[in-house]
Amino acid sequence: MIAPARTAAFAVLQSVGSGKTDLASALARERTRLPDERDRALAGEIATGTLRLQGAFDHIITSFAGRPMRELDAEVI
Repeated sequence: MIAPARTAAFAVLQSVGSGKTDLASALARERTRLPDERDRALAGEIATGTLRLQGAFDHIITSFAGRPMRELDAEVI
């Protein structure tokens, strides 16, 4: 079973990545669905940390995938 905070962070990243919403709005929406304060904090840390390091992650993924980001599944990028 995937922890609720991780599921919420993934939903935030999908919403922001697709351009549907901004980070603050996506976090606010997902945090209302998490009853535990620790899960709300963890979801925020995962989402903001992932976005902060996205450039580095993209570089590493592209290097190991051997193909451009546009050819990868949306869940990977």
